[in-house]
Amino acid sequence: MIKTDKIFVAVDFKKSTDKIFSYAIWMSKIVDCKNLCIFHIMEYNLTPPAYLMPYINKEKNKVENKLRELSDKLKSFPVEIEIKVVFGRLIESIKEVIKGENNIAVIGFKTYITRPSTSERILKGIKVPVLIVKGEDFSEINPENIKIDNILCPVDFSENSLRALKLAKDIAESCHANLLAVHVVPEQKVRCIIKEPEQIEKYLEYLKEEAEEKILKLNKNLNYEVLSGIPAEEILKKIEQPDLIVMGSKGRSYAESIIIGSVAEAVIKNSTKPVLLVP
Repeated sequence: MIKTDKIFVAVDFKKSTDKIFSYAIWMSKIVDCKNLCIFHIMEYNLTPPAYLMPYINKEKNKVENKLRELSDKLKSFPVEIEIKVVFGRLIESIKEVIKGENNIAVIGFKTYITRPSTSERILKGIKVPVLIVKGEDFSEINPENIKIDNILCPVDFSENSLRALKLAKDIAESCHANLLAVHVVPEQKVRCIIKEPEQIEKYLEYLKEEAEEKILKLNKNLNYEVLSGIPAEEILKKIEQPDLIVMGSKGRSYAESIIIGSVAEAVIKNSTKPVLLVP
């Protein structure tokens, strides 16, 4: 299991808060970390004039009080709570709050058609593993409601995806859950290089066999599937059964990081299940 110093929980005071806290408490048990920091960012892209500062400080105090009220709801759980309110630009504020490599973040997720949501922007600023909480809202904070029986882990053999696979295996062992690793051979890439249908199928079969050999070298007892097609589409076909998806956020090179980045984005936007994104 990865070493975790602190779990950072983003709070926006929406109805999903109890669900997010439940997953944060659940994650604290999984990674054996009792230190939670619940934080809220008051986003402001421009430096405010001096005459607005008293008003801003007043609003900041209100937010701090709301966070204290929320932290009181966590006193029955074996965790230590720190609260933080940061005022400033979103990405810079995220980096200011979440410092250090041995941390995990827990956030809710929303998406819009016309513009990036706050949660999507937060994801681009976080350089630590992020548990993106999705699914139906909870009526109260109750980590016992979280049942992880099946875990899906897409693998492209990049360093990020191998880190994700290791973490997925650790979580599966801790939860006594089934783990399925999936590798998708990008068929469209092959079709751009080779035009003859017979040779396309032959090369796809070769790539699938090569992927199977790599997986077996990683762990001969690993439950896996090797598919061909458009990675995002094939993985999305698999997301209904698992209770948790664990995946890397980038690929093996700059060009491939764009591809796997789009895959991760597609999974996050379309999944109704939580996604643990590993950088």
